[in-house]
Amino acid sequence: MPNRPPQQLNILITMYLGYAAMMICRQMITILSPAMLADEALGLTKTNIGDFAAYGTLGALVGKLIWGPLADKIGGKFTFLIGIFLSALFVIAFGLSANVMAFTGFSFLLYCTKSSGWPGMTKLVGEWYHPQHYGRAWSILSTSSRFSVVLATLFFGWLLSFMHWRSVAFIAAAFAIVIFVYCYFYLKEKPDNPNFFKDNINDDETPEQTIASKQALDNKYNHPLKDTGTLGGLKAFAKSPRVWLVVIMLMMLTCMMAFLDFVSIYLMESYQLTPSQAAMASTVFPVGSLVGLLASIAFYDRFSKSGIRTVLTIALLLSLFSVLTLKYLPLFDFSTELNYLIALGAIFLFAFSISPAYYLPMSIFSIEYGGRHSATLVCLIDAFGFAASATFAFIGGRLADSAGGWSSFMNMLILISSIGIISVWAFMHSEHKAAKIIVS
Repeated sequence: MPNRPPQQLNILITMYLGYAAMMICRQMITILSPAMLADEALGLTKTNIGDFAAYGTLGALVGKLIWGPLADKIGGKFTFLIGIFLSALFVIAFGLSANVMAFTGFSFLLYCTKSSGWPGMTKLVGEWYHPQHYGRAWSILSTSSRFSVVLATLFFGWLLSFMHWRSVAFIAAAFAIVIFVYCYFYLKEKPDNPNFFKDNINDDETPEQTIASKQALDNKYNHPLKDTGTLGGLKAFAKSPRVWLVVIMLMMLTCMMAFLDFVSIYLMESYQLTPSQAAMASTVFPVGSLVGLLASIAFYDRFSKSGIRTVLTIALLLSLFSVLTLKYLPLFDFSTELNYLIALGAIFLFAFSISPAYYLPMSIFSIEYGGRHSATLVCLIDAFGFAASATFAFIGGRLADSAGGWSSFMNMLILISSIGIISVWAFMHSEHKAAKIIVS
């Protein structure tokens, strides 16, 4: 980050590694699912796998309701550390489980614990970074989620080719414990210097950028919700049309991101892959998401609200095109090998297109609009998203097991993607109008 002291880089690295550890723990259920499905001793079905994801998502929803208000009270650092430690603990418990009830219960607890990551980082980003650099900070941190999933899926998918899935789970937990120890010593709640931002003004800014920078800091330190309690903040959120628009947007985008939970099984059944091959092939989704976030680092803070509205809307149109490709690909008289490559490309484009819209607008909005209640707001928005995602997982698993199979599954994803386009445009349009009011 330009003209920023070394402390910010240290905090960024620490958050990056810590969130990666939590994401790896959370992703283990998806990575292990093909091997668990193939383990005859367990006797699992795709419906069971869908239920693990669904109950896990419900756990994430409950976690958001707990961790958001808690992070606003105890701070980002301790929220973050607790989340890493408990995530590792519940991965171990999941690996020791022997029946559907235990798998489901620990999926719930693991996802619930992992929910602490985003509110913890929301508080830390708000303390450590200038408002005009939120987009860049969140873009970088969001790649932690995707990058860790890519590496974890490849590495642990490779381990599955010669190790039992339970052993793979324990190795993932050990990695998370190592990261927890690192974060314990290097993560810091906020800068010691009260003039941290004033002492680091960018001399290369234009007069217009300087004015915008001062306005952003003024909103940060003299926020309208500065003197409100939690209940007052909740009332303000409930009355805001912008909050409801971002809620609807994130519900659609979270369902679209939840396709990741089914990608490995979809590829395994559609293209006759082994569980290990399917797990590694499914990395095309997080790779696409990662590349989308890397692209957003370059443009997000540079574009106006109207420019971002246009870019994200076009991106969501591409995501709909990707799902339509997966739906109708079997109708074309292509070879199995070519169909497989096209499917991988469509999944890559789908993830690439939705990741900037999924991660950035809501995160930035929560800090700017939520103020001292930013963690509560980000978790409330996420809670609605996870409620929608849980419904998607319940229905998706059953559709994949139905007579219509993956074709029926894709029909549902097409509908959700279509609504997602409208909701992204509507929210970004509201942000564009709000920015014009502030400037005038």
